[in-house]
Amino acid sequence: MHSISQGSSGVGSSSRHRSLSLTFGLPMTLNVSESALENSDVASTKTTARPQKVPLRRLAYLNKPEVPVLMAGAITAIANGAIMPVFGILISGAIKTFFETPHKLRKDSKFWALIFVVFGCASLIAYPTRTYLFGVAGHKLIRRIRLMCFEKVVNMEVGWFDEAEHSSGMIGARLSADAATFRALVGDALGQMVQDLASATVGLAIAFASSWQLALIILAMVPLIGLNGYVHMKFMKGFSADAKVMYEEASQVANDAVGNIRTVASFCAEEKVMEIYKNKCEGPMRNGIRQGLINGLAFSLSIALLFLVYATSFYAGARLVEDGQITFSDVFRVFFALTVASTTISQSSSFTPDSSKANSAAASIFAILDRESKINPSDESGMRLDSVKGEIELKHVSFRYPTRPDVQIFRDLSLTIHHGKTVALVGESGSGKSTVISLLQRFYDPDSGHVTLDGIEIHKFQLKWLRQQMGLVSQEPVLFNDTIRANIAYGKEGNATEAEIIAAAELANAHRFISGLHQGYDTVVGERGVQLSGGQKQRVAIARAILKSPKILLLDEATSALDAESERIVQDALDHAMVNRTTVVVAHRLSTIKAADVIAVVKNGVIVEKGKHETLINIKDGFYASLLTLNMTTTTS
Repeated sequence: MHSISQGSSGVGSSSRHRSLSLTFGLPMTLNVSESALENSDVASTKTTARPQKVPLRRLAYLNKPEVPVLMAGAITAIANGAIMPVFGILISGAIKTFFETPHKLRKDSKFWALIFVVFGCASLIAYPTRTYLFGVAGHKLIRRIRLMCFEKVVNMEVGWFDEAEHSSGMIGARLSADAATFRALVGDALGQMVQDLASATVGLAIAFASSWQLALIILAMVPLIGLNGYVHMKFMKGFSADAKVMYEEASQVANDAVGNIRTVASFCAEEKVMEIYKNKCEGPMRNGIRQGLINGLAFSLSIALLFLVYATSFYAGARLVEDGQITFSDVFRVFFALTVASTTISQSSSFTPDSSKANSAAASIFAILDRESKINPSDESGMRLDSVKGEIELKHVSFRYPTRPDVQIFRDLSLTIHHGKTVALVGESGSGKSTVISLLQRFYDPDSGHVTLDGIEIHKFQLKWLRQQMGLVSQEPVLFNDTIRANIAYGKEGNATEAEIIAAAELANAHRFISGLHQGYDTVVGERGVQLSGGQKQRVAIARAILKSPKILLLDEATSALDAESERIVQDALDHAMVNRTTVVVAHRLSTIKAADVIAVVKNGVIVEKGKHETLINIKDGFYASLLTLNMTTTTS
């Protein structure tokens, strides 16, 4: 877990941070500057393919554990739905009593009043029960979907997070909003649909039993209402898919700005952020206005058709009474029964926007659930060695990042790192130094060539075991918004004891400053460790790496962002951590790697020079010597 939490994708700090924040669901996204925020506009211009429609049976399968609850909810919904059509029979009988003699009227009115009280009590029990049962099933489904989706996300390969559509804001929206939208399919809306279906079925049965002629006449008009609902749903489906993408883009901008508020404040970019966010919200606003117009037209048409059904029922009923085919009470039975049926169909169309959003959300969620990670850390297959020496070799490796296939990072790169030795990688920015660490941790697989550990290709190892053999300390270590104790404990799989945490902190030269804090190891470091200085954060990260007891230590510019005093303290901690471990160091400050056993110079995707510091500086017109001269000049100036 440690190796994932601090891993570098090697495509720049923004990509690394985005992958980290997604892996752990943290609000830490990009190092937002003006250019980073503007990039969100570029991402929004890309065409987003709409996910495929998800069959209803897949959703039902996810809710399989709640089948007993759904069945009980369906029974109460059917009972509640049958009340209104039966009420139609009763009201027709109650109206008939007004034509009786005063004595019989008084007697019958008491009877009907009592019956209506009984029906009211039945509704008082049935409706809350239905809502509760479908609510339980819906919320359990939401919880299950969020857990499944998050499990998939954290097990995706790092390259997946490099893609713009898998940014932290968009993934966060899927985990929160999209999962919650499922309740429109399994929840109150589903309960209402079952209830409405029961009302329509019972209403039709009563209508046909009372007068099949009048029932057929009125029933011929019901499909018009259904057709209106279907057209409405088709319109809303397109709007929901478009609005979802727009809201995800706006969410990403807000997530970037809030997660990096100090950068925004330091550049006085508040107005710029607001302008970008405002522009992102323009699309959803226009979409919402059009959606409101369509909703209004569809609902008004439903009501108009409903009154048309009323008019037809009274007109046709009067004709049939005139012809002596049915009685006055039969007309009212058919009228009330079919009115309820028509009303329920019309009401069901009101759930069209929710169900359309839910279908779009389901497609988005299942797009994640159905994707198989190309490098899955949860895969238990693969080799495990009883003991690891730490002998590493990269043989003729060629590599391009999946999101930048036109940029060749490595061209037939070969490098041997002997166990227990320290190898330093130097070179210009963008030469691929950090990419070596990403390949060693198998964040990516090379396009060609082999990466081996103790003579075995690393893709043959169990991935989680492989990463447990490595400890990473990066230039900007990621600390979680938790206590120092919890942040160090992340380094060990399972529970770390207090003694182990303190021992790791002592080796990292961190115990003294931690003990000096008011709350000691229980100090909360804040979002991304903002409450600690750079050197303190780095030492906590080193303690976390040491707690793993890794055979291989990976240092990705671990001291380049520190001042001289902090660098001295951190470097001392690193020197302790490097003892008896194979160490790979990526450094810009060449002064920190003079004591390395081997220094490898990376240029244009290959190793151009390799040897000890003393050897390399004596190479005439050597690349390392020129780097050292440039580095010293920069430091002096």
